Amino acid sequence: MIMKKFTSRESIKAQKSQESSVINFTRPAGHLSAGVQILLAVMLLTLGMFPAHVSAQPHTVEVGMYIVDIAHLDVKESEFFADFYIWYKAPPAASWTPTNIEFMNGTVESATEPQLATDTVGRSVWTQRIKGRFRGRFRLQAYPFDSQTLPISIEDSDYQTDKIIFQPDSTGNQNFSKWIEPELNVPDWEIAGATCTVDVHQYQTDFGLGNQKTSHYSRLTFKLDLKRLFMPHLIKFILPLIIIAGMAYMVFYINANEFEAQCGICVTALLSAVALHMAQADALPAVGYMLMSDKIFILFYVVIFSALVQTVVNNSYAKRRRFDMAIYLDKLFRVWYVVVLIVGNILVFLLS
Repeated sequence: MIMKKFTSRESIKAQKSQESSVINFTRPAGHLSAGVQILLAVMLLTLGMFPAHVSAQPHTVEVGMYIVDIAHLDVKESEFFADFYIWYKAPPAASWTPTNIEFMNGTVESATEPQLATDTVGRSVWTQRIKGRFRGRFRLQAYPFDSQTLPISIEDSDYQTDKIIFQPDSTGNQNFSKWIEPELNVPDWEIAGATCTVDVHQYQTDFGLGNQKTSHYSRLTFKLDLKRLFMPHLIKFILPLIIIAGMAYMVFYINANEFEAQCGICVTALLSAVALHMAQADALPAVGYMLMSDKIFILFYVVIFSALVQTVVNNSYAKRRRFDMAIYLDKLFRVWYVVVLIVGNILVFLLS
């Protein structure tokens, strides 16, 4: 009887151990299948997101220009008139049109409707002709021997850099001088070349959208480089100033007793230089720095005024019968006057 109970108890324990072993065996299998399911779900989700990530890459729109005419270059207002053709090459997948193109440094006065065509590689090509006034940032420190840059900048007002990026037209080489009409002539200026740059312009605003703190737009800028011609300003600016200085130089050859004649010549020369300086300043913008021409005029003011001072001193010597000192000063200033003008102008040219 005791053996039977023991046996029955042992059998019950054995049965429970078998059940528990079955349970312990099946639980890891259940956990493993759930882990595999989670792993597969993550992989499927990743694969599903991958095409969307690829399609989010920005499209590249190539831009080209052909400058037909540049006119009414106004240095005082830092403006110029430009007449040019512009084209945009966009991939078919971009679904982009030039409807929202903005010229960031100018006002379009007239523009033809964009004409759509397809190039040899299947890209959409939009072409139009633009006429308008544009603004530059002219630097005049070296005037009248300065060089200037005439920029034309464009942006897409709708798409930021995550959608559209501009690039110069890659057809042919990157010789941007070929974007200019060969017969183009800008009065008083010589064409020195051209460049085209692309950058990302950051605006510290979201333009009221409330979705971000800053905005980033791709900006393409075509720059026409000009160099001021020397001969027109040699005739209009340098030659009259040399003549005025020559008038004052003549007092060193006039007798010291002729004070009224000497003084009249110096005063006339000084006033003529001031009038020429004011006439030139009227054609230039009001800037917060000195131009090279201002420094040259100041040099001539000092030299002409020194001739007037020398005339007064010589007249004083003549009244005291010190003609030897008067003659000595005349000879000294004949050399000093020329040397100061030449050396002073060289220094102004080198240091400006």
